[in-house]
Amino acid sequence: MRKSAFGMLLLCATAVTAGCANAPSDRSPAATAQAAPTTQPTGTARAPEAGGPQERDGAGSYVEHLFADPRLDPIREKVPLVLRSGAVTPLLLANEDKPTPSEKQAIKVWLSVREQAQQYQLEHRGPPSPLLMRTRQLVTRAILQLYSGEMTYGEFAKRIQVLDSEYQAAARRQ
Repeated sequence: MRKSAFGMLLLCATAVTAGCANAPSDRSPAATAQAAPTTQPTGTARAPEAGGPQERDGAGSYVEHLFADPRLDPIREKVPLVLRSGAVTPLLLANEDKPTPSEKQAIKVWLSVREQAQQYQLEHRGPPSPLLMRTRQLVTRAILQLYSGEMTYGEFAKRIQVLDSEYQAAARRQ
């Protein structure tokens, strides 16, 4: 049963990664959204998974709807579902727990929701930059490592923080 569940997760991750190649774009990094968006101060750079001009194209409300899914509740306070600058908090970094079975189910839903958000944004904004595609793939890999118990929630948050920093630095160089 475990192999079957993990096999399904890998299949889902493959679809998500394939979705990254077709994922949304924006002249600024587009969302591979992961939860209800957080407020972002004006003038700050957007993180790899953050949305672009959502207010203008309606993507924000659709993405918010996707991430309002109650099946995400078991992990909502444990991971930055939508990756934006400042999404990783000290509380997330301090969590030394690994996912429980119910949280693993929520992680599967998270992967699916990310894929749906990316597909929606692709259709409304076009393809993402190669940098964003690569960052999304690395985020997916980190999610799979979290799911498999290879890292704690805090280690996952730290990895996301590093990926965001790397993304921001590379985006500034472009």
